Amino acid sequence: MMTRTENKQIRFHMVTIEDLVPQDHFLRKLDQLVDFSFIYKETENYYCHHNGRPSIDPVILIKYLLVGFLFGINSERKIEQEIQVNMAYRWFLGLDLEERVPDHSTISQNRRRRFHGTDLFRRLFEQIVLQCIEKGLVDGKTILTDSTHVKANASPRKNIKITAEKETSVYMNLLDLHEAEERRRLENAGAIRPQRKSHNQKKTSKRENRQSDRSGCWNSETTGQTRGAALFESPECG
Repeated sequence: MMTRTENKQIRFHMVTIEDLVPQDHFLRKLDQLVDFSFIYKETENYYCHHNGRPSIDPVILIKYLLVGFLFGINSERKIEQEIQVNMAYRWFLGLDLEERVPDHSTISQNRRRRFHGTDLFRRLFEQIVLQCIEKGLVDGKTILTDSTHVKANASPRKNIKITAEKETSVYMNLLDLHEAEERRRLENAGAIRPQRKSHNQKKTSKRENRQSDRSGCWNSETTGQTRGAALFESPECG
């Protein structure tokens, strides 16, 4: 006989997020083996200790993107969606069942702007990835098979460090690529306003236009022509 579950009443359960994550889950092992505590010391000078709005815990910022790195999620938007429904991811970040997952745009802005144009975030993330590789939690597939990036006579420690650097660089570039593509899609759909150019971007654009005018080259941005067509029109331009 076929059973139907329509109109089934949802029961109330007394449960914690700790109960929902298996004791042998990979992220439990990672949390035990990897040291995240150094992040606070490295970032303390970039936060105001006496006023301003509460910020995202820098360890959560790193762990948020580490989830994406470890589980092959190359979009901060998708990472947010996965953390929202995955109890193990929530547990790893220290978020309780009712707590709101940090918005992907907040994570993205913190990643790119929190540390005032330095490469601090990348270095912190790289150090965590390095620990993961050293502890045998990840294997660093991006360059382990590419001998052009690792010298044959390099020490194992140096090989692992090069691997961590490359893995981090590849993943950060993927995040930026997916964010740019998603933003273009939303702008074209009219869902968000086009991003305004920064002051430095405007200055760079004007400088490039002036240089093109002086050299006699066509400007592909203003004429709609490709760079190749402009070169044919002005052979003296290199």
